[in-house]
Amino acid sequence: MRKSFVAIGAVLVLIGVGAASLPFVESFAATRLRAALEQGGLTAETVKVGLLDRSIRLRGISGGAHGELKIDEWEAGGLAWPLGELVRGRVPLGGLSWGDPLQVARFHMRNFRLATPDTGDSWAIGELTAVNFDLPRYDAVYEGPFRNEVMLARLLGALSVERLELSDVSHVTFEQTSYSASRLSVAGYLRGLVASVEMKDFQVKPASARMAGLTIADITARDVDVRRPIAVGSSLDWEPGTPIGRVPVAQGRMTGFGGDLMARYGMSLGSVSTETVAEGSETSRSRLRIEDFTLAPSLRSVEALGMRMVLQSMNLKEVRLGFDCSSVEDRARHVVTVEDCKLSGPELADVALAARVVDTDDEFWRALDEADFFALLGTRAALKSARLVVADKSLLQRSLQAKSRLSGQPAAAERAALAAEIRRYQPPGVLITQDMSKLLDSIARFVEQGGTLTVEASPQPALGLEKIDYLLRPGADLVNALGLTATVSR
Repeated sequence: MRKSFVAIGAVLVLIGVGAASLPFVESFAATRLRAALEQGGLTAETVKVGLLDRSIRLRGISGGAHGELKIDEWEAGGLAWPLGELVRGRVPLGGLSWGDPLQVARFHMRNFRLATPDTGDSWAIGELTAVNFDLPRYDAVYEGPFRNEVMLARLLGALSVERLELSDVSHVTFEQTSYSASRLSVAGYLRGLVASVEMKDFQVKPASARMAGLTIADITARDVDVRRPIAVGSSLDWEPGTPIGRVPVAQGRMTGFGGDLMARYGMSLGSVSTETVAEGSETSRSRLRIEDFTLAPSLRSVEALGMRMVLQSMNLKEVRLGFDCSSVEDRARHVVTVEDCKLSGPELADVALAARVVDTDDEFWRALDEADFFALLGTRAALKSARLVVADKSLLQRSLQAKSRLSGQPAAAERAALAAEIRRYQPPGVLITQDMSKLLDSIARFVEQGGTLTVEASPQPALGLEKIDYLLRPGADLVNALGLTATVSR
């Protein structure tokens, strides 16, 4: 029993000695940390190290030959960083190099400012908070001219963060164009896959402008995949201007558009939204909507003078438009279908487009994913069918009235003259066949009587995309090659 009490007493003594010596160890670690910061060109007014909670707290950080970096507060807690590394001066801020791992349970930073004199850019963050920051070791081998950019892309490709919150974020380019947001929130970031993103009060302000040119009150997105841009930016041959390709987004929405540019031209926009739903491993359905766009040029706007005169000549005070487009990508069946793209102008006209592209090969999908649209012309994909439907409500009559005011001729005479011109129209090098005459006559009747014009293309065989330039320099058999027909209905 006595030996047990002696053992317990010894343990308590060791704990007491350790507790008593803890402040000295923390002070020593803080001293080594300050030295490591200074060696890296950084100074801090206050440096504190907490060993029990594995934390580092810095105040009044500055660095660079001209004070390019300033941070009021920098705190990291729950560091998964060996004590031995701290004692030797290798710390997450002063001793980390590209490629080094880092795990932080919680991180906070306030009033971050960074200027880069070489490029003329600057960054500012009012406050940043991160939870469960997990960065494993990643490849740091790169000898090219864009090391920082490539290393940042590789870091993002390895990083995982449970939650990231930023406020008062801004970036000023070398051209002095400012991009800013009052708040940016990212949840569930996993090596390029993002569960959700939310941005408030996004603004773009041109150089020397007093007001923001464009503002967006709210931007939200869910299930965003930025792995492709990260892979492109991580490559050895990356350079500025390299296409980053498409960024898949399951759901995205932007609302609250404004700014000086839209105000000067009398434009307003309700929302822009996109949605993509997977229907199997190789099939997806997408929808893009633009709602409540209005063009109403102000009488005080000099820039919108031409637009206002056109609308006045058409007896319009404003133009309201909406756009809704649905498409399906079926990689298993090698087909892309534009199911229904509608441009709606209440009391003016409705325009609808549908199309089907078949025989899509790997090169086609690669070009589509990489947003390299010129490369589409080198694929085996072909246009199988297309349909354009124009339903006139008042656009024809208003357009002819505007033309008659310029010419001094009655609107009826302008309508008849336009219809006659369409009937005798002959594209250079194209034969006026019976099919061509029928096509032109249908379009002319649409001008004469209004209603709904439907133009369909059913090329036999399907028109390969590599021959699309044929439309710019059509041959004599244009109508037959495209399988064009047109009908008019009331």
